[in-house]
Amino acid sequence: MARLRWVPWALCVSLSALAAEPAPNSLDGIKEAIRLKQFSRAATDLQRLADAGNPEAQYLLGVFYSNGLNGPRDSAQARVWMQKAAAQGHARAISGLNAIAGPGDATNASADPSSAGVPRTGGIPRSSFGTPARVQDFPDATTRHESLWLAAQLGDLPTVRSLIGDRDSINSRDDFGRGALARAAQSGHADVVETLIGAGVTVDAADQYGITPIMLAARAGQERTVGELLHAGANVNAADHGGNTPLMHAAAAGNISTIEQLLAGGANVKLRNIQDWSALDFAAASNNPDAMRRLTEGGAIALRHPRNSVAALQSIARAKAPDRDLYAGWSDLAIAASRSSPALIEALPHQDALPASDGAEALLVAARSNTPRSAELVLTYTRSSTDSSRAEAALLLASRSGEEEVARVLLAHGVAADARSPEGEPAIVAAARAQHTGIVRLLTAAHATVGLQDKSGTSALMLAAQSANDDLIRILIEAGAPADSMDKTGRTALWYAAHAGDPIGVNLLLQHGANVDRADSSGVSVLAVSCIVGATAVAESLIARHPQIDARTKHGDTALLLAAATGRLPIVEKLLAAHAAKDAQNQFGDTALIAASRNGEAAVVKRLLAAGADTRIRNHDRATAADVAQARSFHNVLSLLKS
Repeated sequence: MARLRWVPWALCVSLSALAAEPAPNSLDGIKEAIRLKQFSRAATDLQRLADAGNPEAQYLLGVFYSNGLNGPRDSAQARVWMQKAAAQGHARAISGLNAIAGPGDATNASADPSSAGVPRTGGIPRSSFGTPARVQDFPDATTRHESLWLAAQLGDLPTVRSLIGDRDSINSRDDFGRGALARAAQSGHADVVETLIGAGVTVDAADQYGITPIMLAARAGQERTVGELLHAGANVNAADHGGNTPLMHAAAAGNISTIEQLLAGGANVKLRNIQDWSALDFAAASNNPDAMRRLTEGGAIALRHPRNSVAALQSIARAKAPDRDLYAGWSDLAIAASRSSPALIEALPHQDALPASDGAEALLVAARSNTPRSAELVLTYTRSSTDSSRAEAALLLASRSGEEEVARVLLAHGVAADARSPEGEPAIVAAARAQHTGIVRLLTAAHATVGLQDKSGTSALMLAAQSANDDLIRILIEAGAPADSMDKTGRTALWYAAHAGDPIGVNLLLQHGANVDRADSSGVSVLAVSCIVGATAVAESLIARHPQIDARTKHGDTALLLAAATGRLPIVEKLLAAHAAKDAQNQFGDTALIAASRNGEAAVVKRLLAAGADTRIRNHDRATAADVAQARSFHNVLSLLKS
C-alpha cells in the first residue's frame, strides 16, 4: 500500500511546528484591569477570550456592551455575546438575555430557539420587548438579582415588575453596594424608580462609598428620577463618605434644573464636604456661571479653591464594616498609587515605617496603572522597605505593557535591568515579545544582558526576528546580542528572520556573523525554511553567502526539493543556478521533479526538465514523476514529462 509522505511534513513545519503557544485562558488579569478602571485593556482581553469560546468571558463582554463600559452602549452586541455564553449553558447569560432581547425575540425564540444560538432546554426568560421574565424562570438568587439590576438600568419595566415580587431581590446590591434603584435613578428611568419605591425599596440605600440613588440621579442630571426620589422622601442633605451632598453632585455636573429641584426640596447650600468644599465651590470649579449665580442667590458661600484642585483627593474612603468594597485587602498606598495624580500619595502619612509588602504592592499597582510619578513617590517613600523582588516584578509589568516612563523611573532608582519573572522570563525578553522597542532601548541603556533567554531558550533577538522588527534587531545587535544563540528547537534569530521573510533582518544578522548553515532540531536549515515560506529575497541573500546548498533535513529533503514541492519557481531558478543537485532523493525516494509533479507545479516541472532532471528515477513506491502526475490527473504536467 502506498504511504502518505513528504508534502504533509512541509505543512507541519510551516504551520504546526512554528505556531505560537496559546495565551493563558484566565480572567484574573481582566478583573485586575477592572479594579484599576482600565476598561479598554479589560475589553481587549475579554474579546480575545470570548472569541476563543470562554463562556464567562462572553457573558462579561455582553455586560460591557450592555453597560457601555468601554464606549457607547450597544444592546445588539450585548445580545450576541450573551447568546453565545447562554448556548454553553452559562446561567447568568441566559437570565441576562431577558433584559436585552429585541422586538419579536420572544416569538422567534419560541418557534426556533436554535436561531438565537441558545439550547431549547431550560428556555430563556424574556423581557418587556417580549414576554416578561418571572421569578421562577431564574435558577438561583444571584441570577435573579443581576437580572433585576440589568432590567432597572435598561428601563425594562415589565421585567422589573415581575421580579420585585421577590422581596430578597428588591434591596439586593452588587459588590459596589448598588442595586436596582441606584441603576434606574442614574439612568433616568422614572417609571422604574416609581415602581421600585411603590414596592418598598429602601430609598436612601447607600453604596460602599456612601453614594445614594438621589446623588447618582443628581450627578447625571436626571430631573425626573430626582423628582420621584424627592417625592418619596429621599434625604436631600445626605452625605457620602467624602461629605458630598446631592446638591454638590448636581453643582459639579452643572445641571441648573436639578439644582433648582434640590433647593426646592430643602437642600442646604451651606454644607461642606471633608475638603471644606461647598456646592458653590463645585460650580465654580466646573466654570458654570449659571449654577454659581443660582447657588449664590440661595445663600451659598465659596472658599475660592483653585479650580484645578477639584479632583485632588486628600483621603481614602473605606467601606464601613462589615461591608467590603472592590479594593478590600489593598493598602491605602496601593489605592493611591493607582490614581493618575500623585496628590493622594503625597497626602498620606510618610511611608518610611511601612511594611515591605505595602510598598511592593503599591509599586506593582503603579506599574499596572502607568503612573510614573506615583511609582517614583512609592520608591522614594519606601526605599528602605520595598522588596527588591517586587520592584523587579514591577519592571516586568512595565516591560510587558510598554509603560516607558514607569520603566525609566524604576531603572533610575536602581531596579535591576536583568529582572526575571518567577517563570524565568527576563524583562528584555518580555519587552521584545510585546514589541516595545522603547523599553528595550531603556533596558540596554541600563546595561541589561541582551542575550538572556527564557525557559524555552527564546531571546529578545529571536523575538525581534520572528516579527521582522528590523529596528529592534538593529538595537539588540548593536548592544551585543549574540547572533547564533539557539532556543530549545535549535532555531536561531537568523532562522526566524528567514521564516518571517525579512531580507533586511537576515542581512543585518549575516553582517554580524550569523551562521548561514545552522539548522534546527529537525534539520531544517535557514535556506530550507526560506524555501518553505517562499521568501525569494531571503533565499537570494542566503545563496549569495554560499551555504551548503544540498543540506538535508531529517527526512532527507534538500532546499530544491522543498522549493519544488511548494511551487517556488523563482527560488528553484536560483538554486539551480547555484548548482543544487537536481536529482537528489529524500528518504521516500522522491526527487524535486517527482515532488513538483505530485503537486501539479507545471512551471517548476518545466524548469527542472530544462535543467536536465531525470524523468526515469523512481521513488520507493516504484513511481516516476509521470506516474504520480497521471495518478492525480495533472494532464498538463504529464504532457511536459512525456514530451
